[in-house]
Amino acid sequence: MKKLLIIFIAIFAFGSIGGVFLAGLNMYTRSTTPVESLTSQQPETTTAPVQQQ
Repeated sequence: MKKLLIIFIAIFAFGSIGGVFLAGLNMYTRSTTPVESLTSQQPETTTAPVQQQ
């Protein structure tokens, strides 16, 4: 019975480590994508002043 409890705790522990890894990977990809989104936002900002004039 105690072995099953230890196994469940180990599974949850490895699952949380996997979640932390995925969260870190998500933060890394979000930190690298604004460089690409800035280039896509530049045409939008250039068309917005033209519409306001």
